Amino acid sequence: MPGRRAGLIVLRLLVIGAAAMAGRWLGAGLCGARLAVLPADRFPFLATPYPLPHHVPKDPGGLALRFAMVHDVVHERFPRHGRAYYEWRDRKTRERLARLDEADPARFPLLDDLGAGLERLGRSDEAVAVLRDKLARQRRLGVAGKELYTSYANLGTFLIHAGFPKALAGDREALAGIEEGISFIRKSVEVNPDAHFGREAWQAAIAEFLAAAMRDPKLLRTYDCLGNRLDLRISEIINRETNWVGTGYGRPYDAAFAQGKTSEEFPAFWRPDVDLESPANWPLVRDIRKHITRVGAEDGWDGVPVPSHRGPVAFDEPVMGIIGMWRQGGGANPHFALALGETMLRVGERFLAWSAFERASRLAGRYSRDTALQEFLREHCRSRQAEIEGTLQSRGGSVSGRSYAYHVDAYLTPAEIGRMRPAFEEELARGTEYQERMSDFEAAQIAAGEIESGEALLEEFERQHGAIATTPGAEETFDRVSKEAKADFIRERMKACGFFGACLFASVAILATSRKVRAPGIRPSRSDEFSGDGRSGIAVTDS
Repeated sequence: MPGRRAGLIVLRLLVIGAAAMAGRWLGAGLCGARLAVLPADRFPFLATPYPLPHHVPKDPGGLALRFAMVHDVVHERFPRHGRAYYEWRDRKTRERLARLDEADPARFPLLDDLGAGLERLGRSDEAVAVLRDKLARQRRLGVAGKELYTSYANLGTFLIHAGFPKALAGDREALAGIEEGISFIRKSVEVNPDAHFGREAWQAAIAEFLAAAMRDPKLLRTYDCLGNRLDLRISEIINRETNWVGTGYGRPYDAAFAQGKTSEEFPAFWRPDVDLESPANWPLVRDIRKHITRVGAEDGWDGVPVPSHRGPVAFDEPVMGIIGMWRQGGGANPHFALALGETMLRVGERFLAWSAFERASRLAGRYSRDTALQEFLREHCRSRQAEIEGTLQSRGGSVSGRSYAYHVDAYLTPAEIGRMRPAFEEELARGTEYQERMSDFEAAQIAAGEIESGEALLEEFERQHGAIATTPGAEETFDRVSKEAKADFIRERMKACGFFGACLFASVAILATSRKVRAPGIRPSRSDEFSGDGRSGIAVTDS
């Protein structure tokens, strides 16, 4: 009898152990199978921020775009020399030129400085004359190729700026001057295609478009200066669910990048220790740029005479060109602001797009000499802004059917929407006031004779007043759940589920085998359940 009882106990333990093992495997298996099929966005707590494809510059050693740069030019948040500085530089440049022999090649960079200063002082015709003389001298000396880059680029720029106001008023001779300027810009690109982050290439393309629009003003109702169509609805532009196989608009990167298909193709890009802007690393990461969203040259653009820009390009290329022209050239204009608005809309940066449209509408008086076209631009910008506000504001209830309203962590209230324009005005005022303070500071320093160079002047001003550039934020990151992080999480969760399943099945097995084991022939007597003195008892009888 004891042996049989021991055998039953062993059997019971085996049953419990088998149940625990089955529960472990079943719990872990079901958990793993369920988690494995869930998309990565169901694991936001595992996400790690990574850079975006446009953080790799177009050329080795180049400057990569940050969205904060767009914010800063739209709101004038950058230092800008004032008139007093350029008048001082003009005097100093002429003094240095006077000390040099007419045949001295050291005069050439000084002539560039002289022309640029005259341009900033609004004396474009004089700047053109200076650069024509410089180019003629260089040609007489046999200077050629890349050495002529600055002459071509500056002369072309000055010709375009000098002719634009008159050409806008219908002066055909001025329009011919613009076209001559474009030809010089093209030559500058031919001899030095990568200078200034490709700024001259976009200067040529935009000037070609504006020249075409002077001949055919209807173009200004159809395209911005990059070839983005103005009649494309916002729901078509940023509805990622329907356009991901077409334009891919709605994000600054394409669908393949968003789906995590680039980690094996470009492992260096995803390594946190790799400096993406280092020329040494550029060959390892340059091809990630094929995953940047491409903009411009949309439907019908092939019929527009802009030979320098024939197809869609990575959005950061024209944006960097516009930023350079805005900051270092003629400053804000409605064509630049409109192009930034349309481009930012196409890459999903709707707050930036809204601000760029606001700036463009305020510059509409310079869009065309035709007041009807000026009003068209204002109405277009207001329409774009209203559409953007609609995607940012919760109307209550389901938002199905508004799936293009992605990238909104929290919808804005009507009051917050109403604050967007006052906030824009405050930000623009902050930028323009900063530039005015710098101009006043320069004038005071020059009057006191306390200036050595423009660079030293800027450093001292920023030391006293602080820098104004915006710090890049979360808009510059892609939150990615790596396969390794997801696999590690699933393994840990499978262990936990396996332990729970083992405990559950073991508990069931314990309950199922918990009846008392008794020797044969022994059973309780129900007729003698209680003893005579009222205490409970068991009567034992022999069978």
